[in-house]
Amino acid sequence: MNPALTSRPSLKWLLPLLLLTVGYRVVASSFDFLGNTAPLMAITFGGAMLLGVRFWWLPVVLLVASDLALGFIHGGGSGVGSYTLMSSVFYLFVAFLGGKAGRLEKIWPMMWCGTLLCGVLFYVVANTYSWLAWPGYAMTPAGWMQAQTTGLPGINPPAWMFLRNALIADSIWCAAAGLLYLAQRRAETLSVAPSAAR
Repeated sequence: MNPALTSRPSLKWLLPLLLLTVGYRVVASSFDFLGNTAPLMAITFGGAMLLGVRFWWLPVVLLVASDLALGFIHGGGSGVGSYTLMSSVFYLFVAFLGGKAGRLEKIWPMMWCGTLLCGVLFYVVANTYSWLAWPGYAMTPAGWMQAQTTGLPGINPPAWMFLRNALIADSIWCAAAGLLYLAQRRAETLSVAPSAAR
């Protein structure tokens, strides 16, 4: 088989897609109705999967930079808080898994399933962190369940809606990235086919 047909596409569109998505995250944070519609786990797992083992860390750098920008924009200062540190460790773990998964060829199903699984896991971990850190929660199983479902009274939307929004946003990003990946792979296959036939 021609090696050009089995090599992965160059993915020149991926860095602009990552930058655009991270930029969207920063802008969307200023609008309540766009709450948690940034596809964090898709950027982290899917982006690292497409970039592969050499550049798996790049989505993490972009997300941490956006975390710092969000802290500065919304009055949290430019320092690194404990939530940002927890998120960064989680991003690193997910991106490392994505980079490893990038060695396999079943791109879209694995990217989507891995992203959604990591999204649910991040939701549980982040809300458990909130349960431990915020004084409004009772340190009981019922308090932990409250953190995972409704959240604290008076905070809208309820916590479960953040998960719903995240999974929808992650699915849309994975669909867009998967279509771009397949389109580029098809274009490269078609460009190689005439020369292979000679």
